[in-house]
Amino acid sequence: MYKKLLSETVIYGIGSILPRLINFALIPLYTDKIDTEEFAMFAQLYALVAFVNIVLTCGFETAYFRYSADKNLSGKVFHTSFWFVFVNALVFLIGMHIFNVPIAKLFDYQNHPEYLNYFAWVAFFDAICMVPFAFLRFTNKPIKYSAIKVFQGVFQTLIILAFFYLVPENILQKIGLTEKVSYPFVANVIAAFSGILLLSPILKQVRFYFNWDLFKTMFRYAFPIMLAGLAFTTNENLDKLVLRGMISDEEAGAYAGCYKIATLMILMVTAYRLGIEPFFFKKAQEENAKKTYADIMLYFVIFCGFAVVALIGNLSWIKSLLIRNEEYWVAIKIVPIIVIANFFFGIYYNLSTWYKVTDKTYVGTVVSWIGAGLTIVLNLILIPIIGFMASAWATLIAYGSMMVISYFWGQKSYKIPYKSRKILFYMILSIGLGILAYNVLDNNFWVGNLCVMIYIALAIFIEKSSLKLEKK
Repeated sequence: MYKKLLSETVIYGIGSILPRLINFALIPLYTDKIDTEEFAMFAQLYALVAFVNIVLTCGFETAYFRYSADKNLSGKVFHTSFWFVFVNALVFLIGMHIFNVPIAKLFDYQNHPEYLNYFAWVAFFDAICMVPFAFLRFTNKPIKYSAIKVFQGVFQTLIILAFFYLVPENILQKIGLTEKVSYPFVANVIAAFSGILLLSPILKQVRFYFNWDLFKTMFRYAFPIMLAGLAFTTNENLDKLVLRGMISDEEAGAYAGCYKIATLMILMVTAYRLGIEPFFFKKAQEENAKKTYADIMLYFVIFCGFAVVALIGNLSWIKSLLIRNEEYWVAIKIVPIIVIANFFFGIYYNLSTWYKVTDKTYVGTVVSWIGAGLTIVLNLILIPIIGFMASAWATLIAYGSMMVISYFWGQKSYKIPYKSRKILFYMILSIGLGILAYNVLDNNFWVGNLCVMIYIALAIFIEKSSLKLEKK
């Protein structure tokens, strides 16, 4: 069972991480060709589209997994989910084209309102693909899922490279691409549309069927998840959204560039989430479900703890590899904070199992909005005082608070036998070694990797001893 879970997580990870790693490889290109002011605009637009995607899908991905578990409903769930998301996305697309100019003025894009149209199309295509992608995940087809995701990422990258290096600039200007920052936007639109073509065999299975009673049941389940998703997106993207208006564009661009290094940790948690969510629901009815959840939590913390030490301990050369322009390095000190913050978020996601399998999704909404409230308040109060560091600390405090609240609430409502002392030990060990390598020992390459080896050695020794005791 664990081998299957691990293999699916790795495959989903390839589909999720590889395209983004390809984008990481483009960071030197972006920083060479796009100045920090334009990069701040680039980051802000992607933050905006993240909020839009949550609203358009409305939590129906998780609702799809929840209600497709009943084989008698799986077909009805598929058709009903698709048509709801499709209509939702279509209304958004039409609205964005009708009100393009006033929206562009609101967000200070009046010189380039076409940027908002590009992202309206991206959001529309992504929303249509949501249900087919969920179908692939639920029917245990991670290879197909990841193959499509990887193709889209590679295809988008090839288009970007063609725009920068192959197509003459005068031709691009004739078709409306007057600024180089628009190249990745248009490439994203084309790659998003390719997803529709690649998923067409599944889309052909859609029938003109909509079950109103089932929709209402799914919507009641999904709506709190959407609100929780908005809260999560607030925690993850509010900084890129507001920094451009509260500090200089140069600093906002530097923050967004360095944040991408910390995204390596986010990607790992994302890959895990893709593999684990259907698994949680399938195990929910089994007798030993709680023990399974507890074991998975421990393994997750051990592995992510290793990632924390490895990433922070090797930051000295990772930053040079991903961001060649030293103007961006002014914000490099946010990276350890964001890495630890997303470690906390990964733990929180494991802890959220109890309210999902018991249909108490409102809990996720409450906890997530507590975190979002902290994010909003701390950003608005502290950015004028300490600049972009406020956003990093706000993310850490928000995710840490969500983790603690979810643990105590869950243990009262749906007690899972977590090995809490051991989990806390690995958390303290990994964070302590990471901070030691980065702050105390000046991020030295050899010392950083020595800390990594110490962590691995201790984990092997402890778990080997534990396995022997359990066997006895």
